[in-house]
Amino acid sequence: MSKAVLLLNLGTPAAPTAKGLRDFYKFFFSDPFVFDINPVGRWLLRNLIILPFRAPKTAKDYASIWMEGGSPLKVYADRLQLSLQAAFKEAGEDVLVLTGMGYSHPFVGEAMQELERLGRNEILVFPMFPQYSTATTASLFHEINRCATEWKSIPKLKFVYDFFSEPDFIRAWSVLITDHLQNLEVDHVVFSYHGLPESNLKKADKNNFCAFGDCCNEVGKENRYCYRAQCVATTESIVASLGWKKDQYSIAFQSRFGRQEWIKPYLDEHLIKLLEKGIKNVAIVTPSFTSDCLETIHEIGVEYRDQYLSAGGDSFHLIPNLNDEPSWFRAVYSMSKDQLH
Repeated sequence: MSKAVLLLNLGTPAAPTAKGLRDFYKFFFSDPFVFDINPVGRWLLRNLIILPFRAPKTAKDYASIWMEGGSPLKVYADRLQLSLQAAFKEAGEDVLVLTGMGYSHPFVGEAMQELERLGRNEILVFPMFPQYSTATTASLFHEINRCATEWKSIPKLKFVYDFFSEPDFIRAWSVLITDHLQNLEVDHVVFSYHGLPESNLKKADKNNFCAFGDCCNEVGKENRYCYRAQCVATTESIVASLGWKKDQYSIAFQSRFGRQEWIKPYLDEHLIKLLEKGIKNVAIVTPSFTSDCLETIHEIGVEYRDQYLSAGGDSFHLIPNLNDEPSWFRAVYSMSKDQLH
């Protein structure tokens, strides 16, 4: 069989313009895995609020973080794909590496068509989401399986559901955090993860185990695919490798919107509580992402930073994501190689 690795991501606007955001949001806000609401309500949200009002506003935010080669997510996705392809070539292994996006080019369907055309019928499907969730991992896996049914001969697929506990991933973060903190005056580090509605976690809870409390403190058989539990486990593995004590760090969740309950604690409220405890110098780490994007650079690096400093904080540091760090590229190659063999 002829092997390939398909690196998956949600996607990104093609341009930091209102049109670029509308094109992206048309796909993003149509996904029932992400917005598990009544289809009519989803249509109304997308067409009456998001496209006419949110898209132009968000376009300005994207423009502030745009890189020469595109959005940060695309730039770093391209660099990772090239690095992984080069690593397999250097090792003398005939493995093709492609990138597929859920809501932008190259779409997952386009990548799958290319793999079929090239006869690559043993595919490692590797999403760039360290922690599993139905809104990201399950959504893209659903599309992969749909595309596979259209092949003349069904390919052999192997899915990486998560890699939050992989030693190479933890090591890459530990190296990155150590490098950036050594020259900073920091009282406390907050591990910020992308939030999800509580209803999203319950949907993935096949054993009706989750109570959004102590049940999330560790990953076990009953909650193997609990996003919040995996976030906690990610943090605990990283701080264990760094040798930190409990009072040196905490966990929070960002990016909520709407009226429904999201997983807690909320990052904005958590930062204010840290200030109330006298913690005025913080650093933020974002291990639910593998590359910087709007949610890290602008939401945390600008919006949350301004909120924290205006409320009385002295310093606020956003630790860059893994992006194109050599240790991260080596980790992806190591994990891909292990899964393929």
